[in-house]
Amino acid sequence: MKNNFLVFLVFFLTSCNQVMRQYMGQVLEQIYLTMAKPSTPLILISIDGFRWDYFDKVETPNFDRLIANGSKADGLKTSYPRKIFPNHISIVTGNYPSNHGIISNYFYDADFDEYFYIGAGSTAAQDGKWIDAEPIWVTIEKQAKRAMIMFWPMSDAEIMGIRPSKYYVYNEDPTNLDRMDQILSWLLHTGNARPSFLASYFSVVDSKGHSYGPDGDETIEAIRVVDKAIGHLIDGLEAQNILNEVNIMIVSDHGMTETPDTKVINIADYINLDDVVTVGGGPFMEIRPNEGKLESVYQALQNIDNTQVFKKEDIPDKFNYKNNNRIEPILLLADEHWSIMTPGRTPIAGSHGYDPDYQSMNGIFIAHGPAFKSGFSGPEIHNIHLYEMMCKILGVVPANNDGS
Repeated sequence: MKNNFLVFLVFFLTSCNQVMRQYMGQVLEQIYLTMAKPSTPLILISIDGFRWDYFDKVETPNFDRLIANGSKADGLKTSYPRKIFPNHISIVTGNYPSNHGIISNYFYDADFDEYFYIGAGSTAAQDGKWIDAEPIWVTIEKQAKRAMIMFWPMSDAEIMGIRPSKYYVYNEDPTNLDRMDQILSWLLHTGNARPSFLASYFSVVDSKGHSYGPDGDETIEAIRVVDKAIGHLIDGLEAQNILNEVNIMIVSDHGMTETPDTKVINIADYINLDDVVTVGGGPFMEIRPNEGKLESVYQALQNIDNTQVFKKEDIPDKFNYKNNNRIEPILLLADEHWSIMTPGRTPIAGSHGYDPDYQSMNGIFIAHGPAFKSGFSGPEIHNIHLYEMMCKILGVVPANNDGS
């Protein structure tokens, strides 16, 4: 009888006016909330810029504890381009950037006549219109379970009319320990108020890797810092007697490699910048030639040492990066360690965004909890498969995606 009533409500919602639809939608939400039982909680943590081999650079006792009693992949192959927002959205949607729409940290959309950009306070990054796929927290909330997120790229945006039950607008003030304390606090909720999906994000390893390179002392110290934060989470879960009753997945969005200032390609040495709009720089640059200039600009970029150049339609299939209007007509991609710059810019000590085949671009995947094998080490996996994995663990039906 209850299921028949729900079918009636869904039919009714399609035929009534906007005010009534909004009211009935609230009624329907309350009915679903009384039906849905929380899943075994899944905690997803991203450590920005944590390269696949960083565990070998310093002692990490808390990571080691999770690995010893859980599962670890040899690496997490990330999606092109190896940038923060594209890969965080790939992890939570199971889609390549060309399909979920967040193709880089900075890009232009001709239909909106606007640029997408990231950073604390970015209005673009808080606007769900930019995303063309369903994140895991939307999937969870649509199926009447609760998602609570202490920072994840675009988790503070309304997407498909839905937000997480609890979320924070990103800012850099809360420490890593603060973020873990918030996760632990949410886990104290009981009944249908208890979250099924929780997530958080650390930026310190990436920021130090950019400033000092992947082997810098400051980067090594940042690895210790996040290991301590994971230890804080473990201690808190043990204090609640639930360490072995929740699932934990720890991932990263990309790796990191050295980018010395002796390996710079000045794009102005090859093309007239008045003939183009350049988007991005560093490991790659996308180029939008002025009308009538496409072929001449493309030819001028041929045979530049330490680069690959592609027209959009010729980008190799392994990139999974061509079927989106936001991708510019020309992609110029530097070899590992090289940086493509406009005049007046110099590279930072470390960067990411190179060819998918460079191992230095790989991230991490470790997991612990009842859904995962104990003491298991497996091969490298691709981040587009994690959405399907999370839906399986949480017992929810996934949206369409590129993963398996």
